[in-house]
Amino acid sequence: MIEGRVTDESLEPMVEIGLKQGDTLTMIQAVVDTGFSGYLCVAEQCVDQLDMTFEFAESYELANGEVIVKDVFRGSIVFNGRALEVDLILTASQDTLIGASLLKDHKLSIDYPGRTVRIEQARG
Repeated sequence: MIEGRVTDESLEPMVEIGLKQGDTLTMIQAVVDTGFSGYLCVAEQCVDQLDMTFEFAESYELANGEVIVKDVFRGSIVFNGRALEVDLILTASQDTLIGASLLKDHKLSIDYPGRTVRIEQARG
């Protein structure tokens, strides 16, 4: 199980994930973004903390309707205690985003009044 928090200022649900580079694991804060259908959108500032290889280019539609093409990479992470290889894209934003594809086998609970976030592996 992963436990996180909802930020006071922007009400963003945040949890920790691990970025792997060789034997080094770096834990970073990431925003849970169920509006993002991919696995992970990593802040460019974190690139040197992550083993990744180019896979392909893909189109994404942003919330404002704009369609952009992004390079998709395969990267090594740790999520909910498990080492995973996932597709990821890079962003110039300061925030790393956890998308719905990474959450698809999990239960997500956000308690805004209590300012808590919980992600649990779904059973069955």
